[in-house]
Amino acid sequence: MTPDFKIIAAGVNITAQIKDRLLSLVVSDEAGMKSDQVEITLDDRGSAIELPAPGALLAVFMGYKESVLVPMGLFTADEICVSGPPETMVIRGKAAALGGELKDQKTRSWDDKTIGQIVAVIAREHKLTPKVSSDLAGVKIEHADQTEESDLHFLMRLAEEHDAIASVKGQTLLFIDKGEGKTASGLAMIPQQVSRKGCLRWSATLATRGEFASVEACWHDKATGSRARVCSGSGSPVRKLRHIFPGEAEAQRAADGELRRCKRGNTSLSIGLVGSPLMAAEGRLLATGFRPGVDGLWSIKSVRHQISSGGFVTEVEAEAPNSE
Repeated sequence: MTPDFKIIAAGVNITAQIKDRLLSLVVSDEAGMKSDQVEITLDDRGSAIELPAPGALLAVFMGYKESVLVPMGLFTADEICVSGPPETMVIRGKAAALGGELKDQKTRSWDDKTIGQIVAVIAREHKLTPKVSSDLAGVKIEHADQTEESDLHFLMRLAEEHDAIASVKGQTLLFIDKGEGKTASGLAMIPQQVSRKGCLRWSATLATRGEFASVEACWHDKATGSRARVCSGSGSPVRKLRHIFPGEAEAQRAADGELRRCKRGNTSLSIGLVGSPLMAAEGRLLATGFRPGVDGLWSIKSVRHQISSGGFVTEVEAEAPNSE
């Protein structure tokens, strides 16, 4: 299999112009609102490469000549570094939809809205298409303050409270369950199978320290004017959430989500393998042939794809998925 790529800059296919000058093409795919990134390193001998315009859109595809190239995302060129000797140009870009107004700070309150309604409003404001997991779309938020806070940060905070992932992929604003390998419509994503024989390297951390048996959350009872408590799980040690929630249902969801995080945490898998362009953050991988405790389903946190003189390599970081 022969590694291959295609890059379209500002609507123009520039692959042929840079193919014999490519030193490295790296795409980093991250779960959640952490921006996906691209880094293109070129041989700039003779200063013959035209500098891309600031903010130019870069569409990147990776894969093999013998198969279809896979779209890796749309990026905005936001940094160009030239150096020498030897003369080198590095073009860096971030996911196109994660810049601009999504980071502008706003002050407003959300009252008696569902997560689906909140995501729809924010998506409309930024000309994005909202996609929310079916089990999250109807979750009612009694009250939430967005005080001098960007829509980006607010959605990340809301997702954290509900053990979910808020993410922009292309022109879609996603709000989906974390660690469950599902699409926004609730369909299970097909796990990418990885065998030990196909790995260049691998390591797993199977830790239990720091786990909590239960999680406690407080909420404000308007009827009595006092604080009430809810609990998820049972036994000790108990993790107590600091935030005071406006209602019992929100407190219970937050406690349930934190308990799921505690059960997932501290267990990780890191794999390097021959280039696998279909491997993507927020999906799942099925590990086989490693050893007991490692074999099975994992939730993908981040993926790094690189094409260089050394070939095509994919690096995957994964964590334990939510329990079925």
